[in-house]
Amino acid sequence: MIAKNIDITIPLLWGEEHFIKNEWGYINYLVGPNGTGKSLLAEQIKARFNGGGFTPRYLNAERLVGLEKQQEGRFGGGQLHRGFDITHLEDYKNRAENTGLSSSAIIILKQRLDIRIKIEALLSDIFGKTIRLVEEGGFLKPKMQNIKAGAEYNLSESECHGLKELITLLTFLYDPTKNCIIFDEPELHLHPQFQSFFLQEIRKIAGNPIEDPTKKIFFIITHSPYFIDLKSLDDLKNILVCHLNKVPTYVNELDADDQFILKKFLPRFNTHHKQFFFSPNPVFVEGYTDQQIISILFEKIGINIGASGSCIIDVGGKDELGVFYKLCKSLKINCRIIADLDAVFRGRLRRVVCEDERSQTYIQQQGIGANLSNEIGDIETQLSSIATRLLSQETTIPHLVELKAKLGSLTPEEEHTKRVSTLLAISKHEADIRTLLDAPNIAILNLIIGRNNQIFNAFKACKTFIFPKGEIEHYYTQSTIDFLNITNKDVWFHTERDYLLQASSTEIEVNYQNLVTILKEAVPIIEIEIKKHIKFEIFEWIHKVQTGIAKKEVNNADDLTRNAKVNYTLYNQILDLQSLTINEDRTFNCQIMIKETLTGTPIEINFNQTTNAHNFDI
Repeated sequence: MIAKNIDITIPLLWGEEHFIKNEWGYINYLVGPNGTGKSLLAEQIKARFNGGGFTPRYLNAERLVGLEKQQEGRFGGGQLHRGFDITHLEDYKNRAENTGLSSSAIIILKQRLDIRIKIEALLSDIFGKTIRLVEEGGFLKPKMQNIKAGAEYNLSESECHGLKELITLLTFLYDPTKNCIIFDEPELHLHPQFQSFFLQEIRKIAGNPIEDPTKKIFFIITHSPYFIDLKSLDDLKNILVCHLNKVPTYVNELDADDQFILKKFLPRFNTHHKQFFFSPNPVFVEGYTDQQIISILFEKIGINIGASGSCIIDVGGKDELGVFYKLCKSLKINCRIIADLDAVFRGRLRRVVCEDERSQTYIQQQGIGANLSNEIGDIETQLSSIATRLLSQETTIPHLVELKAKLGSLTPEEEHTKRVSTLLAISKHEADIRTLLDAPNIAILNLIIGRNNQIFNAFKACKTFIFPKGEIEHYYTQSTIDFLNITNKDVWFHTERDYLLQASSTEIEVNYQNLVTILKEAVPIIEIEIKKHIKFEIFEWIHKVQTGIAKKEVNNADDLTRNAKVNYTLYNQILDLQSLTINEDRTFNCQIMIKETLTGTPIEINFNQTTNAHNFDI
C-alpha cells in the first residue's frame, strides 16, 4: 500500500462533503453508474498525485481524438491524414497531456525505441502486423502493415479502434516518464480477452514508484467486470464506488469472519459476481437456480430491472449473502437480498440483519421488543414447543403423519431443521395442525404466526426478503414437491425453467402470483411511462387541429393532412388519421389511432372542439 493523504471536495457533486483516503493500492479502481462523477474525481486525483515523486498522466474516455478516420483540428492530435507536423511535436505532446488524449503516443513511439520494440513485438506476434513511423514532407505519419497481405495503410484511416486503443494504452503503460497512470474506461473498443491481457500487463508494472522507479501506481475508471481483478482482500479495499450526489465509498476494515468467508469466495469471484460494483441496486440470491428462475420471471412479465440499475447475482449460500450484505452496507450500495426461510434462523445473514439499525428501529417502533435477535430466539423456542406437542399427538391425517415422521427422525443436533419444518407445516397446513393442539398451544401458534410476519417485515426494513414458503422450489408449479424433503432440485429446476421459457405472461402472473408479488416488492422497478409523453404530444396536436378548424383553415381530412400549421406529416409518425367530420357550425369529431409501434397495441382516440388538457387521456 502507498501512504498518501488525499482530501477532495467537488461541490458540484457532493456539496460540502469531503472524500478522504490515506492509503492507496498499486492498482485502484473507480466504479459506479454513469453520471456519478468518476472522471471529475480522476482529475482531482491527478492533481493530488502531481508532485512528491509522482508524475501523473490521465487518459480520458475521449482519448482517440486525433486518431479517428477524420479529424477536425490539431488539439492534441493533429490532422493525421497529413500526419504530425514535425516542427510541433512537443506542442502536440503538451496539448494531448493537458486534454487527456492519447495521440501523443505516436510521438512517444517515434522518440522511444525501447517502447516501440515492445509494441512491435506485440503487433507482430499477436496480430500479424507491423507499425512504421515515417517522415514525409515534414510530417510524422504512423503506418500499419498486415504482414501476410503486405499492403501498407495509414493507422488513423484504416486501422480498427481496438488496435489503436491497445497501441496507445500500452505506450503509456511502458513510458518510464510517467509513474501514476489514470485510465478512463480502458475497456473501450477492446475485446474481453484483450482487456484481460492489458490488465495483466498492468499487474507486471504495478507497485510503489517512490520505492522502485520501475513501478507505477494505477487508477482505472471502468464499467467492465473484466478489469476488476480481485486476487486478495487488499485488492477489494482498493475499489472506490462512486454514487449519485454522495462521496465515493470504499471498504476500510473487515472483521475476521468476513475475511475468512471472502478468502474462500475470492477464487470463484467471477465477472457475474462483480456486477454488484457497478449496480446501484444489486439483488443477491443464494444459488444459480434462484438467479435463473427470478431473471426469467421478470423477463416474461415484461419488467426490465436493468432500468433501475438492478441485476440478480447468485453467491452460493447464506453466509455469502451475509458477507455481500455487509460489503454493500460498507460501500453504501443499496443492495437487496432474497433468501430462503431458514436464513431467518441461522447463518451470517441473520446476524448482520439483526445488527442492522433499520431492523432494530422497526422492532422498537412496532413495540415488539428491543432486539430482533431475541425475538427470533423466542420464536425458535415456541416452534420447538409446538413440534414437541405435535409429536405427542395421534393423527390419521396423511400430511401430519408425514410431518410427525420427519420431526421424529431428527436428532437433537438437528433442532434447527425441526423448527423450520414445523414452521413450513404451519404455513401449509395451519387448520389441520390446530386440531392437534390444546388452548395453550393454540395461543402459542397464534403468537408464532403474528410474530413471524413481524420478523419478515423487520428483514424487509433491511431490504432483505424471505420466501415464506421456504425455498424457491416451493413456488414451482410443474413438479409435485414434498416441502419436507427437497431432494431432486436439479431435475425440478430444469422442468420449471423449460416451462417458464414457453409460458405466456398471463400464465405466469396467475401460476406464480405469490412468487411474483415477492419479487416485485424486492426489486426496484422503474416503468417507462411512454403513454404520459405521448399524451402531451397528442394534445398539442389536437390543439392545432381545433385552432385550424375554428379559423376555417381546415375544412376536411385532406386540408388537415396538408395544413402546415397542423403539421400532420410530422405527427403521422406517431398517429394515423381515421376520420374527420366537420359541421357547419364548426363543431367536429375526429378519430385518430396511436401507432402500435409506440405502445405495443394501437390506441383509438376520439376528440372534438371541447377536448382539453384537463380531461384528455389515453
